[in-house]
Amino acid sequence: MTSCSEKKPAGKYPVIDVVGSIGNYQRVYMSDFFSSIELIPLETNKNSLVGGDPLILANDSLLFINSVYSPRPISFRNLLAFNRKGKFLNQIGREGRGPGEYFRLTGVFLNRDRPTIFINATTDVFEYDFTGKVIHSINPYVFDESRFRGFHYFEDNLFVGFLNYENRTGYRHCLLDSNGNIVKCFPNLFYMTDEDPPNSWVRGAMEPFRVYERFYLKDHINDTLYSLTNSNLQPEYVFDLGKYSYPLGKTNEEGKIKIEAVEMNDAEGNYIRTIYIVGTSNHFFYELSTPFFKSGPRSRLQTNGRIFGIYNKTKNTNMLLDTDPVHLQRGLINDINGGLSFFPKYYIGNGEVVDIWSAEDMKELLTEEYFASIKIKDPQAHQKLRELLKTLDEEDNPVVVIAKLKQ
Repeated sequence: MTSCSEKKPAGKYPVIDVVGSIGNYQRVYMSDFFSSIELIPLETNKNSLVGGDPLILANDSLLFINSVYSPRPISFRNLLAFNRKGKFLNQIGREGRGPGEYFRLTGVFLNRDRPTIFINATTDVFEYDFTGKVIHSINPYVFDESRFRGFHYFEDNLFVGFLNYENRTGYRHCLLDSNGNIVKCFPNLFYMTDEDPPNSWVRGAMEPFRVYERFYLKDHINDTLYSLTNSNLQPEYVFDLGKYSYPLGKTNEEGKIKIEAVEMNDAEGNYIRTIYIVGTSNHFFYELSTPFFKSGPRSRLQTNGRIFGIYNKTKNTNMLLDTDPVHLQRGLINDINGGLSFFPKYYIGNGEVVDIWSAEDMKELLTEEYFASIKIKDPQAHQKLRELLKTLDEEDNPVVVIAKLKQ
């Protein structure tokens, strides 16, 4: 922990030194950040099957799992609600063309002001109560001849929508009310021409995230992390990607910076982009898509080109994580209960973050040999893990993992 890269703020904003951390990967243990761990196996029945690529949201009483479900010959994303004991409660909405149904689920976010959840679909945003009943829908997708590409709930019945980088569009982010009306837009500092690749991830934005009253926004290619506070957009941090930053061109007469056109394969293979960030009071836990990866044998848990990082906001230090050499897992080495490596996927609040483990991975990797390789800090939590493994089947739903941050 003492060998993390450190960099003083450049100018006005703190710099997250990603490029300076490359090649200096850290083996970091879960107990360095967390005091306890809780395992919640999700109930498995014909109505509650969690598919691939599961994403998780949670509050103090409920878990929401958004995953790809594939009953042949089609596949779709569904949203399932469980309680904090793992009991299946109900599905939230469903794909279709009928009342309250969505065409294609592209995002999910919680309402911070009342107990409802939103599904961002291809043509609408639907608001549901936690039983799955549709309450409201918004169709705000056309603005200045451009479509909004994503939405998130901000506060006080206001939503944040983002537009693609386009030459004709003078804005990137807008605030909208619950009827889809524009309340305020923020000037776009970058642009792409109509001849540039239209479907590249370059145009996209990262899922926004919240840390208490701070609401954060970041694009995939823009190195700056912004906060939206009192309906004003303010730069907060800069991700220093060095030579791995996406190439930018000249500034035009309007003061906007040209985003260069790069072939899709070259963009994926040569530049770093931020996949997601989980913020807490003192840290940013983030995942990157990178053009580099460590040499050596790989496990199926490790997809080439993905790496995790942790930024300490109070010390302005950054690290990129090494792998566990025993089973080549990524993330924080789990020395609390001896389970799979852990890395936050969502900040619940009250010092709690959440991850999700595949039952198949747990059954395959959590062996006596593996347990013997780790000095386990919490024997009671380890015993609970062992008891779960006795009853867990590799075809079961995933296990939700909630960890408590140290004070």
